[in-house]
Amino acid sequence: MKSSRLPPRGPAVAARSMLQAFDVDCGELVPGHNFIARGLAGPYELTVPQEWDGDAGEYEQMLEYLDGGGYLGFSLEYELAPGVPPQSDGAALFRYLVGIQYEADVPLPWEPQDGGAIAPFTGGDTTHGSRGDWPLPPQARVLTFSLYPVSSEGFTEEEPAGHLVVDLQKAEAHWRPAG
Repeated sequence: MKSSRLPPRGPAVAARSMLQAFDVDCGELVPGHNFIARGLAGPYELTVPQEWDGDAGEYEQMLEYLDGGGYLGFSLEYELAPGVPPQSDGAALFRYLVGIQYEADVPLPWEPQDGGAIAPFTGGDTTHGSRGDWPLPPQARVLTFSLYPVSSEGFTEEEPAGHLVVDLQKAEAHWRPAG
């Protein structure tokens, strides 16, 4: 996408309850498609991992959060622009999934897993995707998402293209290219 003008939010993003909304063009992270970060959906209560291999003190702290009403989580909402055409091979789904590594400015209660979903390929201005569910520590002020582009062969690159930095306190988000 060569234009600096972003397409309007698709209906799936517009319908989500947002912890923080933003529109940040992170560039062409999938061949032929720009990755547009649209916001953080949530907050909602997360399920605590069944197997705990971390520090006993951290586990006790997590249990306190659960007793206090649960551990909050969120997901990163994004869109690929232009949308992925319907004739795209559904078996090649991973050709459209940017690698994401999530960090906060405070310790996370457990190692976050990179799960999520992408909408069916129907073309149009955008294709919606959602990544997470990730823990949101109550003291967190800045969240950083390292974004790993997809190569023309359909594999996730080993080095990030840059970092999406979300300042929860200032209600700002910006893209910081690598290098």
